[in-house]
Amino acid sequence: MFDTIRAFFLAYWYIVVPVVTLCFLAIPVIVYWNEVRYWLMNVRMRLPLVGRIRSWVRHPGTPEDSGFLSSERELCSFYAKYYDDHKVDKAFFKKCENYLAKANEDGRREKNLGIWALIIVLMLIEATAFGYALAPFALTLATPKTAMIGAFAIGLVISIICLLLSEFAGRELYKNSVVGHIMSFEDLRGTGDMGDMVRKNLITIDNTTDDDARPEFQQMLNRVRAPKDGAMPAKRYRVASAYTVFIVVLACAAFWVRTETLNAQEAELIANPPAVSQTADDFPTGSDDDFPLTDDMANLSQQSTGKSAQDQIDALHRASLVTFAVLSVLFVFIQTTSTFLAYIFGFAGTHSRKAWEMTHGFANADEFERHHLSKARSIAVDAQSSLGTLQGLQARVFRVSGTTKTDTGKNLQQRTFENYLVYAANEATGKQTDEMMRNFIQKGIDRVQSLIDEGDLNAAAKAFNDIGPAVASINTSNQDLLPLKQKFESLRPMFQAVLAPSPAPVAAPKPVIAAVQTTTAEPVAAVPVAAVAPATPVETDAPAAAVPEAPAAVAPAFDKNAWGDLTDFEDEDLPHVASKHGVDIALLRRARKLQLLEKA
Repeated sequence: MFDTIRAFFLAYWYIVVPVVTLCFLAIPVIVYWNEVRYWLMNVRMRLPLVGRIRSWVRHPGTPEDSGFLSSERELCSFYAKYYDDHKVDKAFFKKCENYLAKANEDGRREKNLGIWALIIVLMLIEATAFGYALAPFALTLATPKTAMIGAFAIGLVISIICLLLSEFAGRELYKNSVVGHIMSFEDLRGTGDMGDMVRKNLITIDNTTDDDARPEFQQMLNRVRAPKDGAMPAKRYRVASAYTVFIVVLACAAFWVRTETLNAQEAELIANPPAVSQTADDFPTGSDDDFPLTDDMANLSQQSTGKSAQDQIDALHRASLVTFAVLSVLFVFIQTTSTFLAYIFGFAGTHSRKAWEMTHGFANADEFERHHLSKARSIAVDAQSSLGTLQGLQARVFRVSGTTKTDTGKNLQQRTFENYLVYAANEATGKQTDEMMRNFIQKGIDRVQSLIDEGDLNAAAKAFNDIGPAVASINTSNQDLLPLKQKFESLRPMFQAVLAPSPAPVAAPKPVIAAVQTTTAEPVAAVPVAAVAPATPVETDAPAAAVPEAPAAVAPAFDKNAWGDLTDFEDEDLPHVASKHGVDIALLRRARKLQLLEKA
């Protein structure tokens, strides 16, 4: 068997070597995928003739509100995605550790190069064994060389399928163990909201501290997407069961194929026994010149020859069956090993893998921050280099249109990757502000509408005035919020009619004055007249229709310094500051971000 395998590798090295090399090159790609992906993006950007930069040189695009050309903005956005992944601080390191600890996965890790190399070696051994077993029956109409290559290719495909199934089965078994750990709190959980076996918060790495007060099993449920039976977490064995059936069927099929091959060899031995064709028999019949044998001696010679051939066939049959059984057990062992490796490595938490990738290999938060700061600077240098290359090539290209030539050279010193990051941060802050305002105004309009449906027009008018300043601050050029403003303005005529009679009670002192004039002397009457004179403007103060419009003239701008310097606080401290000042934490986050941008 081993001689046949060695002969196969020597005869078809030009096929085996590329396949094996490709399998082993896949290991660093899997382990260091983020770095490989960034390298591929960088290469795709700078290819001499078909790269993205060459395409953008021919089609620079038009200037945008940010001052960048559309091609420059697109180039910077590619690098900004990787730059933001490394724009982290010490607080993020602590959040990653907190996330892993609450998911009960702080002691786990992903497969390294050595583990993946072992898995690839096991996969190639499987492929070779399957190829050897399938060779006599694969592609029977093809030439022997083609049949061997086809059998090895089929064996390689089967091995890859087994590897994928073992990976999924191992992950499913590990998730079942996590569910079992969660269910172990069944008898220890409390009552009410703190005892529910359901997800209570949408937890990511950024807000991992939001469920600090919840019990351990709910913290795990917030981070692991566990299958459920009704409202309770449940274990699933679908992939593991299908994988087990697949492996058993495959092992039995391989054993059957090898047995059929053995039967064919035995039939050939029976048809052509080797003991008959030997040159020197134990009992030669002799020639005419030799001493003649009797009939009894000749019969004994023939019986011995037949018995020797049958003994060889029986011995070969027994040895082959034992070998086939060992190969089947070896195949099952390899699959069990692959499943076990998938079980002990990897994560079940939604963001656990990212948290581990960001923090593993660092002794403390300072080392973590220095490493990612260095990575961010390196990406910024690459981005500025690519942007400079694009701008330089655009400057040297002949433009028929003078406008295009002017656009590519305008404000060139301001169109840098650093300024793009500032613009992108401001744009993101503006989007967050618009989203907060949209939610606030929409809730206000919904409340006004519900009060109108209930018939409480006075309360509806008050709610209408509460959201008036926010609506007045919406710019007419903001197409996202303009429909809300138009919807708000469509309610104004209704509340103008409701609020119009409200100042009428101010004129109530008028009849009182008349009574005093009829019951008092003339000197006394002069006093009330003088007092009434300044009160007359109250009666003509302003119609009630002006009440909703008054806040629009004094709508305050967002004051980022209203709560002091927030840059000295960490992000996890903002909830305490928000509760102290009695404001929404989203406003504090916005103010802190604007202060950081101002200090940058």
